[in-house]
Amino acid sequence: MKFIMLAYTNAQNWVEGTWDPEEVQKACDFFEQLGKDLAASGEGVYTAGLGDPSLTRTIRETPGGTVAADGPYAEVKEVLASFGIVDVVSADRAYEIAQQIVDAVGDIVEVRPLMDGS
Repeated sequence: MKFIMLAYTNAQNWVEGTWDPEEVQKACDFFEQLGKDLAASGEGVYTAGLGDPSLTRTIRETPGGTVAADGPYAEVKEVLASFGIVDVVSADRAYEIAQQIVDAVGDIVEVRPLMDGS
């Protein structure tokens, strides 16, 4: 079963760049080890960090035509910072991995199953 994990982080810290260097290094070390663990178990499929949220554009259809809007908006408290795809035996295993991320770095992690085309 494949799942996508969407990691959200504090928007204010992202915009202001107010991360503690030690916390950043701790998070980097955690993600490096998690990546190695998931590669060794065969559960890791793909991960990527996302670029600056100020470069985000949302494209949507409106009655007046297609519109591209800047985002995210100032009132957003969290921004989507990264994602990972895992291929695991159960949803519970995906939730376990997400819990490790939350415990290690404090981000919010959304876990969603991926459609397999069947």
